[in-house]
Amino acid sequence: MKKFSLALCSTIFLLAMVFGLGTTVFAEVDKDVAKALEEIEKTNEEIDKEIGKAVEEADKLQAEYLEDMKKIELGKELAKLNEEKEKVLADLAKEKNDEKKRAKLNEKLEKIEEKQQEHKEKMDQKIQEIKTEIQSVTTEMMESDGKDKENLEKKIEKLKEKLSKRNEKMTEKTDKYTEELEKVITDVYDDTLEMSQKTIEKAAEKGVIAECSWKLVRFADKWVWIDPIKVVGVN
Repeated sequence: MKKFSLALCSTIFLLAMVFGLGTTVFAEVDKDVAKALEEIEKTNEEIDKEIGKAVEEADKLQAEYLEDMKKIELGKELAKLNEEKEKVLADLAKEKNDEKKRAKLNEKLEKIEEKQQEHKEKMDQKIQEIKTEIQSVTTEMMESDGKDKENLEKKIEKLKEKLSKRNEKMTEKTDKYTEELEKVITDVYDDTLEMSQKTIEKAAEKGVIAECSWKLVRFADKWVWIDPIKVVGVN
């Protein structure tokens, strides 16, 4: 029993010496790993902020684009109604004393304004229907997990065509919107990829293996893979 106790004590003493000597080394390793994980978390937070700002900018561009399309679509009819309205208002200004004429002019003015409102509501509804349809198809794309992506993208393109008629103004607006949206997407893609790669390289130096963990992000009517960081393991 004494021999067993001595052997056990010796083993504990040796283990204590080994771990005692290695504590500093392990502490340094743990410190490096903790710092690398902290940097990865910080970078992911910064990436999320950049994505959020880009998504907001893309949505704003789309809203402005759709509003422009609505104005162009209504252009001719509303211009005609506006001319009629201006004429009625001018006549009203002249007929200050004749109540019968003023009553007729006010009635005419009311009808013009009703028509204007009808046209606006009609276009708002039309645009909302197309936007809802686009959202439905993009949701379907997400849920399909990459399957039939090409067919779904074609559906979206066809829907987008409904928002644009073949005239010079609409083509210009569409080209401008597409160019500005692509720039927003390219900038955030390049910036976040660079952020990820730099942090992944720094983490590797501290013994942490990480890689880009791609996630699908919506920018207006486009879906793009963006690259936060995922920890794979520790060396």
